[in-house]
Order: sequence, then structure tokens, then C-alpha cells
Amino acid sequence: MRRADQGDANVARGTCLRAMLEALPSPVLLIDRADRIVEVNEAFCRLAGQDRDYWLSTPIGAYLSPDQLVRFTREHAQVFATGEDLETEEVIDGHDGTVRQVVTRRRRIVFDGEPLVLTILTDITALREAESRVRHLAYHDSLTGLWNRAALNEQLAAALAEGGPAQPGLFVIDLYQFKDINDAFGDAVGDALLQAFAYRLAGAARGSDRVARTGGDSFAVLVEHCPDAESAEAECRRLLALAHIPLTGPAGDVTLGISIGAAWAQPGIGADELHRQAEFALYEAKRQPVNECRLFDAALAAKVQARRLLEADLRQALAAEDQLDLHYQPVLDSDGYRVVGVEALVRWHHPKQGMIPPADFIPIAEACGLIVPLGEWVLDRAAAMMMRFPHISLAVNLSPIQLRSPEIAGRILAILARHGMDPRQLQLEVTESAVLAMDSSVEAALARLRSDGVQLVLDDFGTGYSSLSHLHKLAIDRVKIDQSFVHDLGRSQDARAIIQAVLGIGQSLGIGVTAEGVEDETQKLFLSTFGCNEFQGYLFSRPLPADDAAAFLKSHAVREAA
Repeated sequence: MRRADQGDANVARGTCLRAMLEALPSPVLLIDRADRIVEVNEAFCRLAGQDRDYWLSTPIGAYLSPDQLVRFTREHAQVFATGEDLETEEVIDGHDGTVRQVVTRRRRIVFDGEPLVLTILTDITALREAESRVRHLAYHDSLTGLWNRAALNEQLAAALAEGGPAQPGLFVIDLYQFKDINDAFGDAVGDALLQAFAYRLAGAARGSDRVARTGGDSFAVLVEHCPDAESAEAECRRLLALAHIPLTGPAGDVTLGISIGAAWAQPGIGADELHRQAEFALYEAKRQPVNECRLFDAALAAKVQARRLLEADLRQALAAEDQLDLHYQPVLDSDGYRVVGVEALVRWHHPKQGMIPPADFIPIAEACGLIVPLGEWVLDRAAAMMMRFPHISLAVNLSPIQLRSPEIAGRILAILARHGMDPRQLQLEVTESAVLAMDSSVEAALARLRSDGVQLVLDDFGTGYSSLSHLHKLAIDRVKIDQSFVHDLGRSQDARAIIQAVLGIGQSLGIGVTAEGVEDETQKLFLSTFGCNEFQGYLFSRPLPADDAAAFLKSHAVREAA
């Protein structure tokens, strides 16, 4: 080939290369063995803020910091030497002064006989910001900005694990008859007062104290050093003094009454037990006149024994199966009429105490080892019910203790097989805390269930923290937006932001999203607008006994579950 012809061919190949790079939407560079940029595309120029000629004529060291240059040189040398792809995540400065987070993928290629490294940048700034917001809101109360219960529990567990002389004390606080204030003045006034009280409580905290909002009108203070009853009483007096100062809100000055339950660490006590003791103490304080504090003591310990008796009653109820029942709450499609599934919820009709809420007896079942047989009873009874409705999904809750139970996957599949239920019809709901605590054996059990078609649903999304890596790693099929965020939709910008972020993440990752606790059309409209297409809540139906649920399902159109 003549030299002119060869030159023309080289130009043609170079033009073709540039055309291919320009067709890529992501920023792209080609770098030679001497760490020189030999080609870039327009997407990179837009990100970096200079034209192509600049990048082709400027040494890499001119725009990298010393640390960045060392890392860059090492990584490129590694790709050239091994021929293996390399993927890293890093922070770069955009030309407009913004900081961008990017995933950098490097691959060795050969072009015209010359080895080069093809470098592709993917801007994940928006994704990381959404994840960071999810993380923040998962650990902070959206209304007051205080820590939430999940964050408090983690800090309490860490403080107890440290041991030493500075043992913590836990003070749980309820506002007195706060519901009456909401009913009288409206939610806006109530929210303003909650924010004002939270601000006062946080302002009164000392450097090592941790303050959290743990419920609608419930707060907690974790005190780092509270070794005995005398210290606890002094802290109670300090906190009770806050209630005597009026709070200024939209409806004028209001004096809120409070009740406090206190417990302090004893040798060998765990975070859950300390929290239970403080809650027992709060329950007793609320039986007294307003602005009272109750310490956990021997008398309350006797009442704990009564709870042990309730545990015995639960064992008997599970063995006899004559007090337990299932209710089913329908899950509906975007039109609010087509049923796509039901969630099975257990109920306990105690012969002496009447209806006992699941929130009261499920923790007992988990603490005493009954949760595994109880969970299997629920699934067995619900699977029998679903034989009449094979084209909708069945959701059941799976506690962390059940997840760690040996052979859990085999036992679940055996129950389904006994009733002839297609595993693809079953949705297992797990909490974010359970996801974070999973080990390899749990992951293996879930992988087996998924291989048979069982779907995994991340329940109460936002109340704990589960990174996007967990969603990928466990191949979560669906997440449920926690009802607290749905409830705050009309009152909190943060609630709207977190819901939009979750829906956006779900759409980008191909994960379905269900909103629970939907109670009015305004909430449904907002959720629908941003892509939520499955709803559960009182707007559509309360949890129903089996016969009523069957009638509801028959009266509504159903479609095959995906």
C-alpha cells in the first residue's frame, strides 16, 4: 500500500473511532501506555469543561492532584499489566464547580496494533444523593429531625457493648393526651408543637446524650452515664422540668404534660431488655397523674412476670389453635378496584383479655421461640385459603428469627406443596433490619426460595437502612413504603422526597413498590403520579376475617399475579 493510501486509511480509522465514541452517551477516554489521552468524546468534554484539543494536548498530571495521579498511574498500570477489567468509584470535580460521583470502568483494548485503555465514566451523583437521602431519612424522623427508633436502638446496643463504668440509662417519654390537641386544633398545630418540643428536648441534651422521636408523640433520651436509681431520678426531674414551660405554637401557648419511664443498665442486660424495662416503666407512669416518672424496679419486675404468663397462654393458644385467627388485607392495583394480592395478618382472641394486638404478642413469640411455629401456622392456614384464589399473591411476614431457623426454605416449600400452592404466588416480607443482619446461611435459604419462584418483599422501607447493594445482592422483588411516610405526605416535604426517591430507585432497578397505609385519595393520587401502582390501606379495605375477605375478593376483579 502506498504511504498516502496508508495515511488515508489511518485517518478513516481514526474518524470511525471518533464516531463510535461520540455515539456513546457516557464520557469516554482512550489512554495509551504512557498515560497520555489519545481520544475523548464530547460527553467527557461537557463533564470536564474543556474542548477535545485541550485534553489531547494536556498531560494528565496537569489536572490531577498528587494523590489522584498516584492512584491513576497505579490503576492504569494494573489494567495494562493484567488485561483484566477494573471498576472503581470516585469523586471528581465538574467544570461548573460541582462535585460528581462517578463509576470508572477501564478495559485494555488494541487499536491499530497499539494497546490502549478504554475508560468509561458513569455519573452516579443523583443515585448516590438519593441513596444518601434514603439513609438519612431512615435514621432520622422526618418531622422533627431527631433520630428515629432504629438509630436509637443501634446506639443503645453500641453503648451497652462498650461496657465499662459509664453504663447508659434510657428515658422514654410520652406526651400527655396529645391526640386531643390534634383533634382540637388540627394536625398542623400538632406538628408545630411536636417540633417545638423536639427542639426543646434536643436543646436540653448534654453533649453525650442522644435524643430520638420513637413514635407519633413518643420520644426517648439515651443518657451515656446513668449508673443507679439516684442518677435516674435526677435525670427524670431535669426532663420533667421541661414540661412546665409553655410551648408557643400556631394556636398560642400550650403547656404539654409528659410521662417518663426510665431504666438503667445492669450487668448482662441487653438493648432489647433495657428498652422493655423502660417501656414497662412508662406504662406505669402513664397510669399516674400527668408529669410523673416511673423507674423500673422490683415491683415492675413482678409485672414482667405477668408477661411471662401471657407467654404461657400464647403457647397454649398455638397448640390448641382455637384462639388464633387470620385476617387478610387486600392489595389493589392502581385503579383501586383490581385485587392483586392479600397480606395475611394473625389475630389472637384471648379468652380473658379479649383481642390482643399483634404488636403485643409477636414480640413475645419472638422472645420465647414461638415465632417459628406461629409463622408456619400462619402460612399453612393462609395457603389453604389461597387455594380458592390462585391468581393473586399472598404476602406473609417473615421475622428475622424465622429467617435464621434451620431448614426454613424447605419447610416453607413443603407447606406450599401440601396445599398445591404455586411458590410464585407467595411473597415473603422481611424488614430492613433483618436484611442487614443476614449471614450466608440466610442468604442461601432465600436464594433457594427465589429459585423456586418465591418473591422477596422489603417491608416498612425507610424505617431502617438498606443500601442499594443489599437490594441487588438479595434480588429483592418489591419494597413497601412504610405507612409513616404515606401518613406524612400532606404535611412533610421530607416524606414526599423520600417517597419520590424510593419510587425512582424502584423504577431504575426494576423493583416493584407498594405503598401501605393509604387512607385517602390525595395520598393515592400523589403516589400514582410518581409511579406507584400497588396500594394497601383503609382507603380500600381493612384487614378482613377469612369469610369476609373471600367475599371481598369475589366481588372485585382479580388479575394474575406477576
